[in-house]
Amino acid sequence: MTRRTRPTTSDLPEGLTRRRLLTHAGAAAAVALTSPLLLVGCGSGIRLICRHQRTEEVYASVPVEIGSIITHSWMHSIERSRWTDSYRVDGDTLMLVRTEFEEYGAGMPLDEGTVSIQDGTVVIEDIDRAFEAIRWIHSHRVDYRIGVDGDTGLIDARELPDSEPLELRPG
Repeated sequence: MTRRTRPTTSDLPEGLTRRRLLTHAGAAAAVALTSPLLLVGCGSGIRLICRHQRTEEVYASVPVEIGSIITHSWMHSIERSRWTDSYRVDGDTLMLVRTEFEEYGAGMPLDEGTVSIQDGTVVIEDIDRAFEAIRWIHSHRVDYRIGVDGDTGLIDARELPDSEPLELRPG
């Protein structure tokens, strides 16, 4: 049986103090990050984190796998139609692989991916553009939906703060 030792400041990443960790991440995160006992048995699984862009307050954390598909969709404020972007989890990045919308207009990409019309919807596939995070100003008025491998119930966008800068990122 291994002896449990109290973590020291040398166990923390460079430049991170216990006080700073507690201030920014909260007590539970500080314990989890500094306790060798709690880290034993933790897998190398990836999580999709939904958090505030400035404060980094975490609103949701969902397990995902390499290759999981994340969908981020909303009702377009001008067109009044659903727009859906699909990203593939590639480790610490999200790869934009597909976007769907009803009307092709100004500002739309002309030279990316393969464009087709499917059931009256414009679909652009094979985009393969990497993002470290999906960033947006959240609004309850545009019916945001976030899906993980087709399940839109894991992160309830209605519970996210209104009119705040949010992001989704693997972590």
